[in-house]
Amino acid sequence: MRALRCEGPGGLADLGVRDVLDPEPGPGQVLLDVRAASVDFVDTLIADGRYQLRVPVPFTPGNNVAGVVTAVGPDCTRFAVGDRVHGMAFVGAFAERVRVPEAQLRATPDGLGHDLACLAGSNYRTAYDTLVSTARVRPGENVVILGASGAVGSAAIALGKAFGARVIACASSPEKLEFCRTAGADEVVPYTEPDFKDRLKAACGERGADVVLDTVGGDYAEPALRATGYGGRYVVIGFAAGEVPRVPLNLVLLKGSTILGYEIGAFQRHHPAEAETNREALEAMLTDGRLKPPITGRYTLESAAEAMRTVAGREKYGVTIIEVT
Repeated sequence: MRALRCEGPGGLADLGVRDVLDPEPGPGQVLLDVRAASVDFVDTLIADGRYQLRVPVPFTPGNNVAGVVTAVGPDCTRFAVGDRVHGMAFVGAFAERVRVPEAQLRATPDGLGHDLACLAGSNYRTAYDTLVSTARVRPGENVVILGASGAVGSAAIALGKAFGARVIACASSPEKLEFCRTAGADEVVPYTEPDFKDRLKAACGERGADVVLDTVGGDYAEPALRATGYGGRYVVIGFAAGEVPRVPLNLVLLKGSTILGYEIGAFQRHHPAEAETNREALEAMLTDGRLKPPITGRYTLESAAEAMRTVAGREKYGVTIIEVT
């Protein structure tokens, strides 16, 4: 089969599509014919050796996947050959076939295409869980999104509007800000300008930010925290800027703020019932069209390395997927 391979210490520079042996499912695993897989920033970190969990080379990157079951290993009871499924593989999805633990897969609802089903994994789950379960957003609240043009951020724009919030999107360039506005944001604020703090406060108004979703970190965290109103909820999701911020806790004291963290695996482990409810609701929104993900890049498997490098450069906005068959 054909697969994108990361073969050396050069990370993204050492990506290439190669012929490799077909995987075989072991106990508790199923084998999928991959139909679509999303390309996420985390995939690029794993390939570049900068993720907290290191994967020995050579390996095939790719986490979020949708496809059709072609074989099942021993002890598998939930799926049969021919079933349409989607889920998270962690690595291996950027290939014609991938084996995935059965427990990490879900049946794809009728009416939900493979291209949207593969998006029901980490990015849209992260946006849904953080808004609904972590921040507990309410209609009419101000929701500030840092890194709003990315995959998680654009998902949060769409979901925030679906939940009746007023969305203030923060991004780094005029093109990204225009994308956020087109995606539904009520206000857009460039966070790379020197007056970011003042602009953000003005966009939030006297009420301040009720919720901040931070996928970026770095120098932008403190101004966003300062923009929260009394009782605001600040949700830490990631550090795309590359720097873990240090914030003055006196702001939390004076504002009565709450700083919360979200990591998809930990949330699943500690709140399995709530995570399941959220996933069912998210899949329903994708299936009936209430959510229309902005797929701004579609690549073939042969051009998967280009897709990875584009996402890694953070010049891409919206959602990028690889369509395999």
